[in-house]
Amino acid sequence: MKLPVGQAATEPTTPAGRRRWRMPSWAHTTDLYVIRTFIGAYVICAISFIGLFVIIEAFSKLDRFLRPGIPLLSSLGRYYLAMIPTIYANFMGPVLTLAAAMFTLTALNRQNELTPLKAAGVSVYRIVLPIFVLATVLSIFTFFLQERIIPQFKDPIRSALALSRARPLNPPPYFDRESGYLIRVNEYSTTRKIAQGVEISEVYENGKAKRQIDANRMEWIAASGDNEDDGRWVLHNGSLQRWDETGNLVVNASARDFERLKTSFRQLDLESSLRPIDLESSDLDISYLSSKDLKTQYRRQPYHNHLAVKLHHHFAFPFSHIILLLLGIPFVLHFQNRSVFLSLGCCFIICALFFLVSSICMNIANHSDIFSPVLAAWLPVMLFGSVGMTLFDHLPS
Repeated sequence: MKLPVGQAATEPTTPAGRRRWRMPSWAHTTDLYVIRTFIGAYVICAISFIGLFVIIEAFSKLDRFLRPGIPLLSSLGRYYLAMIPTIYANFMGPVLTLAAAMFTLTALNRQNELTPLKAAGVSVYRIVLPIFVLATVLSIFTFFLQERIIPQFKDPIRSALALSRARPLNPPPYFDRESGYLIRVNEYSTTRKIAQGVEISEVYENGKAKRQIDANRMEWIAASGDNEDDGRWVLHNGSLQRWDETGNLVVNASARDFERLKTSFRQLDLESSLRPIDLESSDLDISYLSSKDLKTQYRRQPYHNHLAVKLHHHFAFPFSHIILLLLGIPFVLHFQNRSVFLSLGCCFIICALFFLVSSICMNIANHSDIFSPVLAAWLPVMLFGSVGMTLFDHLPS
């Protein structure tokens, strides 16, 4: 094909003679270099942080891993396979993203590779664009972990969380609106699905006591099938006491001694809408529910504010991969930092402040009405995001 006069031979043309856009060679080379450096730094940081987490957990909870009949390596392996994805999706992910980004830019500064690019007219915003693209991919990956992967491994995560707790779960009272029961348990095992110290009370419409059941133990008997909510509760070793509508104790005239006031039983089926997840979701640190599960549990237990807070936090937290970059990148570029250790120190300070503010907002919303769940989840993102965008906008390009 004959080229138009004055057109370079390296520029492809369309049949109409119009030029087609092609990425400049410097952009392709620079983007690949930044991406390779970022991924390398990300892998190094991930191995370092995960290794540190493994060592700390192993030594601080060694007595809990040493269980009779269970090999130590098997117990450790199951624990970390469940906890590492959970820790990544809820805490570690944004830290790794920011650490890798600051390491990448610090390496470019140390090798004096930013100055020639800026001298050639390349903006710093264009240089860091691949990092933000990768951070966006990691944000989507974090949300995918929270929604699809982690909820499928509830049982291993339950076991890991039970191992990490110093004591069994102590859930607050559960009100069964279908049967009118108020169910209290002293302790609940999320792995065995057994409650200890059970007290179940029922009242008449006039508010007077109707029936009270006390049991030493309540066990969930799962039905055959894949749905973990199918099953029934069985009460063991307890007593049953009744009152009439006027508040007088109903006496069993045909019985003697204790049985006249309370009817004892060895086993008793409990007809209730209570499910194991209702007791588990009372845990403030529950981390294996998808957004659909959180919505369902909040509809069932609207008095648990932390479920609504976690639901909105579920959508807000993945944005922290990008938000934290807006704070960390200006530190490296504005001060021309060349120290990797200083960059990592700054990374930890930024992340610690972000998690501290997030924790304070969520705790306030969990225990009071000062913050709404929406505000508690999104305020740290908006606050740190606005500060980061201001700093990022004033970068010397």
